[in-house]
Amino acid sequence: MEAQEKYEMMKLRVLHSFRWEKDITIPLSEEFGISKEEFDDILMDHFDMSDLENLHATFEVANKEKVKRQLHLDLRLYWLSDVIKLVSEEDADRICHQLTKDIFKNGKTYEEALEDGRAQIVELIREK
Repeated sequence: MEAQEKYEMMKLRVLHSFRWEKDITIPLSEEFGISKEEFDDILMDHFDMSDLENLHATFEVANKEKVKRQLHLDLRLYWLSDVIKLVSEEDADRICHQLTKDIFKNGKTYEEALEDGRAQIVELIREK
């Protein structure tokens, strides 16, 4: 087996790992409407071994950021904080950060986090 073939096989091992398939290759290939194999080929063409080994960690960070931003939207904090200034930016950031932590570290559901966030917002705006 040639060095290039070994390198390609090592890259495929990374892409075929359980976490990669569960979190990245299967969901994104379905979202883009292409086969998992085609998406694997795209990733292999664009990234070297080091990139592939590190991309899953960046996916996890991006996923947490996505949830945090979605909470910010669903709690209407862009309007409450950024537009009408009823909630301070610091409080909005603190609420979203804590709720994201509750979801990822404490097992709270997204809906439970939204309820908690709404309660915190009501408490804040009642104070002022």
